[in-house]
Amino acid sequence: MKRQAILLLSAVLLLIGGAAAQSTKEQTLRDIRRTGALYYIYDDTPRAAMTPAPDGYEPFYISHYGRHGSRWHASKTVYRHPRKVLQEAHDAGNLTPLGEDLYARVVRIADDAEGRYGDLSPRGVREHRGIAERMYHSFPEVFSTADGRVCNIRARSTTVPRCILSMAAANERLKELNPALRITRESSDRYKGYMAHYPASTANAKEIRAHVNELRKKYEHPDRLIRSLFKRKPRFKDEMEAISFMTELYSMASIMQGIDGMEDCSLYDIFTQEELYTLYALRSYLMYLEVGPSAQYGDEALGDAVPLLRNFVEEADAAMAAGTPAASLRYGHDVFVIPLVALMGIENCDARESDFEKVDAVWSCWRVSPMATNIQWIFYRRPGSDEVLVKFLFNERESRIRLDSDLAPYYRWDDVKRYFEERIATQTAR
Repeated sequence: MKRQAILLLSAVLLLIGGAAAQSTKEQTLRDIRRTGALYYIYDDTPRAAMTPAPDGYEPFYISHYGRHGSRWHASKTVYRHPRKVLQEAHDAGNLTPLGEDLYARVVRIADDAEGRYGDLSPRGVREHRGIAERMYHSFPEVFSTADGRVCNIRARSTTVPRCILSMAAANERLKELNPALRITRESSDRYKGYMAHYPASTANAKEIRAHVNELRKKYEHPDRLIRSLFKRKPRFKDEMEAISFMTELYSMASIMQGIDGMEDCSLYDIFTQEELYTLYALRSYLMYLEVGPSAQYGDEALGDAVPLLRNFVEEADAAMAAGTPAASLRYGHDVFVIPLVALMGIENCDARESDFEKVDAVWSCWRVSPMATNIQWIFYRRPGSDEVLVKFLFNERESRIRLDSDLAPYYRWDDVKRYFEERIATQTAR
């Protein structure tokens, strides 16, 4: 029954989404870590060479929002519930050889995570140091202090420690590259109105979770996994506890890619590829509904991003008028950057879909929000001209918005402002 359901899901995806749907699945499974969805580590492989700016234009200001880097799982339950189930079976002599091996790995993983729930990992620090370094070298004019130039940078984060430490890692690397930089950093609830604004997402959370749990009952089938681990099926209180056991092991497997020194504790071997893909598709779909541009809840989710988009626009205008700061760096969470890039209309980030079986063909969480996800607006000007250009880097790749430009991937700032004002007006009018 499980295999039939998974094959049916794959067939529907292929039929409706064509080659794109098949390609999405193949691309996800090509690197098994991508099945981690929002836990996928930041891809720091070399990017394609950037498009040269039009003649005479040089970068002078960067506006940025970045998700914190890789971390331990924020939920204690992800570690503690599977450990409890496996320990009870171990004590009762009810584990298979694979189950005993898994139990030993889970104990080690849970012990490593104890007291670190949600903390930034050393890899997360490296991710933000790397992003900052590449930003510095890609746009040296922005960070130059030659000939007595003063370079001021404003950095802010939410008050969550992993975001504060992500900001600190980036700032530290910039200062190492140029000690003359003047960086102010803040972590305050004062900026929560635009840095961490999500009332609609919170309001819909219970309804969304209930819907996704029904899909889990339909598509997640833990029987094969349970038979491979236990001699006799444990006494789960209901169907959802068995499904949660499988989902928690998946979450534990997914988060481990961001933790140093635990490479020999991988849990991918206990799942089939089809199971991993199904678990991934449901986790990705949950994020899509909660904070993405879904047909059901996308209007509310994108509405939550309006204050942040306004802040980007207002700070850009202020920076141009005052000549400072040279960069505005913001650090927060996936639940804020996902609706922001959708509201902006960044390519591959704003697709509207209502059917779970079609979503992965148009929106994939590992693409839209891996660890350390970042959006960068790079502003350019030319001496003797009032015209300002801007281009957008999403995860350090040149990206386009839904606005025509004869200079793409560069856009005239006046056109971009009107475009964003229209999108904001449309969103707030709903």
